[in-house]
Amino acid sequence: MNASIAPSGWQFTCFVVMGLTLSLAVWTDIRQRRIPNELVLVLLAAGFLLNLADTAASTQAGVFSDQPDALGLGLSLAGALTGLVLFLPMWLLRALGAGDVKLFAAVGAFVGPAATVNLALCVFAAGGVLALARLKLFPGKELVLHNMRALLGTARVGTPGSGFDARTQTAWRMPYSAAIAGGVAAYAAWTLSGRAPILAFW
Repeated sequence: MNASIAPSGWQFTCFVVMGLTLSLAVWTDIRQRRIPNELVLVLLAAGFLLNLADTAASTQAGVFSDQPDALGLGLSLAGALTGLVLFLPMWLLRALGAGDVKLFAAVGAFVGPAATVNLALCVFAAGGVLALARLKLFPGKELVLHNMRALLGTARVGTPGSGFDARTQTAWRMPYSAAIAGGVAAYAAWTLSGRAPILAFW
């Protein structure tokens, strides 16, 4: 039998767990330029377990709803897979690290597939803002612009960009976990202020 948790308490628990683990991910990403697999596994397992909880609402509305309720294991797993599918192409293009992809997939386990798609839009927007700020404030913009042109060339012709300098890009790499954390915070503020999801699927 699943443990019963009041909806408001369940939502608060989800946000606390996500907030703490994402903060730790940003911290380690900035200091060590990596996101520990152990941290990702904790976040993923917590997402699955919290979505198995019984709440009073029983609506499967998810954590961003004004009537929050656990999604169940199926939708939680679908959220993780959605996050993986959305970010995997960025890893294949060497624009993101594997840790970033795994971290976003773990967040998807908390929120389900529909919210994961909406979150991805917020994360990409946050990443764009952070990238522009980094270009403005730190050296190395020539390298980044060169790599962006190489990636755009890859997207245009469908073949690997020979001009992409992955090793130097890694040395300069923006901690994308900050964009993930910022996107989650922004979407939470958006939905919890009473606004509808950016993309509504049902």
